[in-house]
Amino acid sequence: MDIQEKYKLVSVLLRYPSSDMKEAVEEIEFSDIEDANIIEFLEYFKNKPLMNLEEEYVRSFDLSNKASLYLTYHKFQDDPKRGSYLSKLVDYYRKKGFEFVENELPDFLPIVLEFISFLDEETAGQILVSFEPELNQIKKGLQDMNSKYLPLINFVIDTIPSREVKQND
Repeated sequence: MDIQEKYKLVSVLLRYPSSDMKEAVEEIEFSDIEDANIIEFLEYFKNKPLMNLEEEYVRSFDLSNKASLYLTYHKFQDDPKRGSYLSKLVDYYRKKGFEFVENELPDFLPIVLEFISFLDEETAGQILVSFEPELNQIKKGLQDMNSKYLPLINFVIDTIPSREVKQND
């Protein structure tokens, strides 16, 4: 499984759990994934009843803004500048040929991951670098609550190009 496929998978796994998602996870060949963080989460997901998965999702992402999956929330909260940034993000998506039709904001991490799953690795890395502070805030929030979703965020953070690589390019 290449990195773009992993981004797509994590995009799906970071959405609210459903019976369809549960069935799909049952059929995934873990040996194809080759990433300890994703496998750790999949094993948890596969072995829990749907109701427990839903409770963990709500506890992790909905009951506190510390781990909000809306990336710009961590930077702007409810500042009007957030709306302008979101509008620019939609324009950027369109410019790259990506149209999303969900009733979600464009900064929702699963949408961002779905978007970068269609991009080359270098461009995907640049986007992740731009959201690195927000991703680290989500990580801290999930660590503080001992969330089962932490491995998925660790996977995303682990794929961010290092500062050294960026400086040498």
